[in-house]
Amino acid sequence: MRIVMKCLNEEKVVHRVISNFHDEPWVDNIIVIDGGSTDYTVHELKQFKKVRVFIHPYLDWYHDMEIMQANVMASYVPNGEIFFSLDFDERCNSALKEFLNQVNETQELPGGADVVHIARRTVEVLRHEDSPFAILGEDGWPIESHKTGQFPDYQARLFRRLPQHHWVQSPHRTLMGFEKNCNWNPDCYIEHFEKDDFRDREWIEKRWLRAYATRKTLGLPCDLHEPDVKSEYAEAIEADYWRDR
Repeated sequence: MRIVMKCLNEEKVVHRVISNFHDEPWVDNIIVIDGGSTDYTVHELKQFKKVRVFIHPYLDWYHDMEIMQANVMASYVPNGEIFFSLDFDERCNSALKEFLNQVNETQELPGGADVVHIARRTVEVLRHEDSPFAILGEDGWPIESHKTGQFPDYQARLFRRLPQHHWVQSPHRTLMGFEKNCNWNPDCYIEHFEKDDFRDREWIEKRWLRAYATRKTLGLPCDLHEPDVKSEYAEAIEADYWRDR
């Protein structure tokens, strides 16, 4: 099975993320689309024999960049092939790994679907008081503080590639062109961790809102949904906030 990922400046987490599944028997190769990292992300990725890295510059000011990267990522998968998508702040629980191994052996998706939605469990991480940094466990992953958001948060992550598949809506992308989809057993889930450094989360939230600010400036509607803006980042939805940035 092919794993597809995209990243930008993830040097510090590459080893723990890739090593978490790199040696699994169901993983044939790992395609990573790097957005033009300025740290040692690409160097770290090339230490893993199953990883192939392709550079596609991430244009931070371009409001559809998230979905463009997602579509580029999928373009490296041949039509008809089964593949799985994962982010650099996520890992698979043991039940999900077993399920992916079964899919790889049978080369069939449940119920003849071409898209399988996998549950995702998001957790806030443990931090020292007044510190933005996560406390890491012996495995290099942040120690969980508490669950946040809804569960299961179903995500389209397992696919049989069809030529009409394409992503829309930035940044929280939605897949179009699928023929049949299904939600899988929530016991098989992706573990999604908040950022090790909370300041990275602030940067991401504001970067996403920049997309909406750009659309607003151009007189364009939102892709599919109005943004759910957190009060502490609300200023970033206004075009004036980005004028000198």
